[in-house]
Amino acid sequence: MGSRVGFTRSAGLLAGYRVRQFLNLFRFGKTKDWLWALGVVLLGLIFIKLDHLFFIRLIAAIQEKLEFLAPFMLQQLIHTLFLSFFGLLALSSMSSAISGFYMSREIPFLVTSPVSPSAFILQRFALVFVQSSWMILIFGAPPFFAYADRLGLGWNFIAGWAPVFFILVTIPVVLGTTLGMLLMRLLPASRVNQAVSFISLAVAAMVVMLFRMSRPERLFMDVPEEEVMNFVQAMTVPESPFMPTSWATRAVVGLSGGGVGNEYYSSILLLAIAALFSGVLFYVVFRLFYRGSLASVDEGKIQKRRKTMTMVERFMGRYHPVTGSYLTKDILLFVRDPSRWTQLFLLGALVVLYIYNAYSFPLGGMFYRNLVAFLNLAISGFVLSALCVRFVFPSVSLEGQALWITLSSPVSMKRFLMAKYLFAAVPLCLISLILSVTTNLVIGVRGGMMLLCSAASLAMALALTGLSLGMGAIYPRFDFENEAQVPASPGGVASMIISLGYIGFMVVFLAAPVYRLFARRMELSVLTSGDALFGLFGAGLLSLMLAVIPMGIGLRRVGGWGSGR
Repeated sequence: MGSRVGFTRSAGLLAGYRVRQFLNLFRFGKTKDWLWALGVVLLGLIFIKLDHLFFIRLIAAIQEKLEFLAPFMLQQLIHTLFLSFFGLLALSSMSSAISGFYMSREIPFLVTSPVSPSAFILQRFALVFVQSSWMILIFGAPPFFAYADRLGLGWNFIAGWAPVFFILVTIPVVLGTTLGMLLMRLLPASRVNQAVSFISLAVAAMVVMLFRMSRPERLFMDVPEEEVMNFVQAMTVPESPFMPTSWATRAVVGLSGGGVGNEYYSSILLLAIAALFSGVLFYVVFRLFYRGSLASVDEGKIQKRRKTMTMVERFMGRYHPVTGSYLTKDILLFVRDPSRWTQLFLLGALVVLYIYNAYSFPLGGMFYRNLVAFLNLAISGFVLSALCVRFVFPSVSLEGQALWITLSSPVSMKRFLMAKYLFAAVPLCLISLILSVTTNLVIGVRGGMMLLCSAASLAMALALTGLSLGMGAIYPRFDFENEAQVPASPGGVASMIISLGYIGFMVVFLAAPVYRLFARRMELSVLTSGDALFGLFGAGLLSLMLAVIPMGIGLRRVGGWGSGR
């Protein structure tokens, strides 16, 4: 191997390679790729605008509702945003560091090439930084633009805020990357991703539950004078003088109060020192442990154990051998991979919060209870559609290179897809019933309305499962490094859009039978039974079509793989 290439030359080569790779996406891309990129940009701009408008309204509400408490509450809002960004970046950068420094297909080539080690570190860290922080950098800025617009601070505030925000984003990414490398050194390579997934999802579930249990809706309630201090104590965000988020908050608050001054300079100096210290720590950990932990990834082998029949295999052995075998495989893979089943922590937290929101919702008479129950049907449909796109859509793509075993075996592809469908449909139907029945019981809805909502939730779960599975077979993505990349593909976005349209049509179809049930109890003029039956028939037919048609097209697509078409 030749001599080492200098840092400047190595950094230029690595950066140029990445730039050319990005430009080739547009140079050799098809028309649909351009349209997809344009659609993503437009959706991003719309979301940024909505994000900006939301915080404009939120800040205005705080100023109008809380009056003399507004400066304190705005400071708490800024600190909450910084604290949330810091935690999310620390968690996401751990996972991105493991993927970027150890699992990427480029690593074997780069570590054996004569590029400068410092340039290699810089290039890989830049990729980890972009992957873990791009969303915060893009969608975390509008709240502060809204803050500047509402308070009339102008561009001087933005110019002072930008370096504070960038440094604060850098610190958790560096610390998270360092922690990821330490985990790779201390834990077996096969368990690191599982540990990171468990930590991330457990912390995310805890944060989501704590945020909701803090009852943020109290911001918009009238606070009696005698309870002002209790309100202030309840809404105070935990902070410490040694936390970077506290320094960033002081810098931003100082900018909004008196412009650039001693408090701003001292805060940004502390942030810069913390960033420099974390960068030195990362570099030391990299030079000490990276080579050894990278070797453990290549050499790590899972000890083979004597094959014994599991309880799942004995239970599934009673059913059709093909369907039972695929169900057994999917169940065992799910149980043995903590990166999958630990997501149940977050799902459980969302279900609890969903029910808690129904419990906390202010309800009046029967009219509002039935109205909320009907709206709950649409909201639970949105939850199910998100779960289907995240977990059901990637199921075919996750077969990966092992799919050739199925394609080359004398097995009906219909059995293959049916096993996938059953594996996903059963838990989703259970979740839909929990969301529908529990919330209706909490709201106080019984009888025909309860039965109709439960049946509609089951129909939506079955239909959305078929849609996501069929779209996953029509638009698979096998070239992924992270499972979460699959739902973000064009097929996943299309599946989500169709799911939302289906939920809207279901609400329209079910409006007639719901109104008939409600009007009869309220002694209002009711629709004819034909109108109600037409709505039920339309909802049932739409659900059947949505479940069957994408599955049929996906089945032909999978069969086409096997025949070489």
